[in-house]
Amino acid sequence: MRDVGRHCAVLFAVLFLAGCAVSSEPVQVSHDRSSGKTTYETRQMRLEDIQMGSGLGRKSRFYAKVLGTCLGEDCAPSQFTLSFIKEGPQEVTVEGRDVTLTVGSETLQWEDAQTRETNQTATIRSGVFARVRLSSKQLSTVAAASTLRGTACGERFTLPHETRAPVRDLLVRLDQTAGGDSGRSSGKMR
Repeated sequence: MRDVGRHCAVLFAVLFLAGCAVSSEPVQVSHDRSSGKTTYETRQMRLEDIQMGSGLGRKSRFYAKVLGTCLGEDCAPSQFTLSFIKEGPQEVTVEGRDVTLTVGSETLQWEDAQTRETNQTATIRSGVFARVRLSSKQLSTVAAASTLRGTACGERFTLPHETRAPVRDLLVRLDQTAGGDSGRSSGKMR
């Protein structure tokens, strides 16, 4: 009976570790046979130096992740979505959904026309609070930069080079999928 208990404990430990290994993959790829879509998604990358909220709201965690979809099983997206995510129990209020990314001396900027015209504020408890589209070239620039600073909803953040490793892993995987010819235009963003 002890051997059975020991074997069960070992099996549980192996399955637990295997589950942890799968969930920590830098890039997840899934294919939906019914729609024909392939989705590439990086794991969440923690934003640093962001000071959104006050009091208990400062205990919130902020992340970014990249998602791209294309049609076909061995396709590579030409457009990507960079999402900014808040986790934590406290609400924070944001003004607008504008995003800027500063890579070296280059600044990429996305303005949210809807909130700019109406000067809207939003309260966010948890989930995606800003989203922008990136071309393959812009994503490559973001991945390769030694430093990346930005703002999302008026709040400053940094995304260190080592934290952006999942984006570089995604680009390597896409180059392998496309046969190494950098032909990321073979798929269409949906």
